[in-house]
Amino acid sequence: MDYKVDFHTHTIFSDGGSTPKELIDDAVAGEVKAIALTDHDNIEGIYEVSRLTKENNIEFLNGIEISALYKDGRIIHILGIGIDLDNAQFLKAYNEMKEARHESVGAILSIIKEQGIDIDINQLKEKSFRKYLDRYDIYKYFVENKICETAQGIWDKYLDPIPYGEKELFKVEDAIRVIKEAGGLSFLAHYNKHMGFAGLYNEQIEEEISYLVSLGLDGLERYYPSHGEEDYKFLDYLINKYNLMISGGTDYHGKNRPDIKIGSGKDNNLTIPYEVYTNIINKLGKGIFNRVT
Repeated sequence: MDYKVDFHTHTIFSDGGSTPKELIDDAVAGEVKAIALTDHDNIEGIYEVSRLTKENNIEFLNGIEISALYKDGRIIHILGIGIDLDNAQFLKAYNEMKEARHESVGAILSIIKEQGIDIDINQLKEKSFRKYLDRYDIYKYFVENKICETAQGIWDKYLDPIPYGEKELFKVEDAIRVIKEAGGLSFLAHYNKHMGFAGLYNEQIEEEISYLVSLGLDGLERYYPSHGEEDYKFLDYLINKYNLMISGGTDYHGKNRPDIKIGSGKDNNLTIPYEVYTNIINKLGKGIFNRVT
């Protein structure tokens, strides 16, 4: 089966440039037959995307990309795939994190103001369609007002240098735990990016992967647009040695990363086997739903 699939996508509910409808319109145009929505630290877009996938005969899995605090202050991204949005333990931890981030926005704006950019928090509240404010609302302000030349530059220059406060980040062990408690599978996203293990040698990365496996990590994001031949060789070595599951996705952000197309990556450089999807749902024990015929 050669259907296109994509298990790493974002919408305007985090830092993506597409509404849920635009995401699904792109998926339909790109002939993508199975997706997961994995907005950063946010699940609010899942409900609408789930409805739209049913209407368009696309298979769908709930997801989230959790920013997790790792050793020595490093932040890594853990994908939670197939999570139950009604799970009490997950929701408790999730809401505590969202509330902490909401409360920190005023302090973040004060720091940014010292850099010469004055943002009224009431403007953010007026434009936000989410329950809680967070850094992504500030990010959107920068994008809409064209304050920084690149989307990544917003994070590099203004947002990432501001430390997260207490409870604003899941500890990595808690991220893996709450995903498991919610019935989902945990995958390390883009292992060699800045929000991963960039800067480490492969031997060091393997030590960190081994540690994550000891915490209950289920798998690795093998398929990713920036991975090259050596990345795939190393990932396959890790997957085989530690008996890990496989996920993959384009990290689709819509118009915020226009060179990345859902289901196919950059210049069609990504092909994720449909078998990745069937292996995930078989492991989840949920069977195939929204089945493509």
